[in-house]
Amino acid sequence: MTKINYVAMNDQELKRYILTHRDDQEAFHTYMDRRHSRLNKINVKLDDPDWEEKVLAAIQVQLNSNSQQDK
Repeated sequence: MTKINYVAMNDQELKRYILTHRDDQEAFHTYMDRRHSRLNKINVKLDDPDWEEKVLAAIQVQLNSNSQQDK
């Protein structure tokens, strides 16, 4: 059997592959490793008056990032 080159796939291709090959654990782990390596964590203090704006801005950045990666 030929080994699949997950590295050569972009995120969207790898996601499609996983959805059609649900038993391929290596593909799933490769995808999740990619996603976790790009997580952007934000630090917001509970007493920060601008916490909501910071969280919304971080969400927007992540949404923009995801839409660029899916192209």
